[in-house]
Amino acid sequence: MLVQVGCARLSPSHPAFLLLLLGYLPAPALFLNTFSAQEGQLVLFRCSIDQQTPATRIVFCKDGVEVYSLKAQQAELIYPMLLNVTRGSSGTYTCGYQQRNKSNWVRSSALSASRNLTVTDPHPGLLHTFPTGITLGVAAVSIVLLAAASYCAVRKG
Repeated sequence: MLVQVGCARLSPSHPAFLLLLLGYLPAPALFLNTFSAQEGQLVLFRCSIDQQTPATRIVFCKDGVEVYSLKAQQAELIYPMLLNVTRGSSGTYTCGYQQRNKSNWVRSSALSASRNLTVTDPHPGLLHTFPTGITLGVAAVSIVLLAAASYCAVRKG
């Protein structure tokens, strides 16, 4: 039976010496390729573990809840999670890992330092960047110029 890492249970804010005294494994490091993304974009999360603490399972958490896990591979030190950003992707992310020994005991690491991801609104289109009055003025001038050009073309033709 595989024990869950309890994302909210371990806190990276505890002093490291206290975590070691309690038997916790050292925290991994979490890296994001960006801290701000728009809906539909991909964000790469990388959980990096220490080479001296082989893991059996890697867990990614959002706001204290496990959102993704994968089986660790021998000699791997960096584990990726690719996230397709949605409106609900904003939040605080951490990662952790588990280690299972020969006696089948499972130990969980401390969680990584948290990283915040913000989902931003898409950039507004060109018409949305100008005040309504300017947009209407440009449209009116364009119509007048188009009408004048059409009149000249009909008169010559």
